[in-house]
Amino acid sequence: MRRAGLIVLVLLVVALAVTAQLVDLPDGAELRALVGRAGTAAPFVFVAVCALGTAVFFPKPVLATAAGLLFGVGWGSALAIAGFTAGAMIAFSISRGLGRETVERRLGERLAVLERVFERRGVEATLVIRLLPILPFALANYGAGVTSVRGRDFALGTALGLVPSTVLAAVLGDALSDLGSPRSIVALSIWAVLAAVGVWWGRNLITGALRAS
Repeated sequence: MRRAGLIVLVLLVVALAVTAQLVDLPDGAELRALVGRAGTAAPFVFVAVCALGTAVFFPKPVLATAAGLLFGVGWGSALAIAGFTAGAMIAFSISRGLGRETVERRLGERLAVLERVFERRGVEATLVIRLLPILPFALANYGAGVTSVRGRDFALGTALGLVPSTVLAAVLGDALSDLGSPRSIVALSIWAVLAAVGVWWGRNLITGALRAS
């Protein structure tokens, strides 16, 4: 699963680079001017799109990159994190309503692993999953809903864990017309380091949970 997440990330970066070369993209300032003319509703609409997109399995990196492109790094990151966290809680609540049997048919043994991890360290486990998904983002949201993790721990861990990857994706979105710029290279480098940290931390959490069981 970790390998699949890395492949998705690489493909996204390649797709962005190819798009930037083939399409005459407007720069961030031009797009943000258009968003500004849309009025105060634009941020609320974007948060709603992120929330609904998260709940229906739309790729989160695409929305996070769009956040930086449309709203800039700071404001865009804040809006995306708010939307993703809301979407995660929507999925979390839906799965609690559906019940364990329904969700388990989708996740299988991975749900048992999530249960063991969440029952020991809810906030920390959620934080690790957000740094580098042990499961795809949306699946983890639905899976968490039928584990013993408390809703407030899941929400807090989600919001905190989303910060690094969302900000980095927003940086890439803000610099979409110049992916070879120093800040884009730095963002990609930091993203790779976070992925390595996530692998190490997640492996330790899972190993500890399995030993405890």
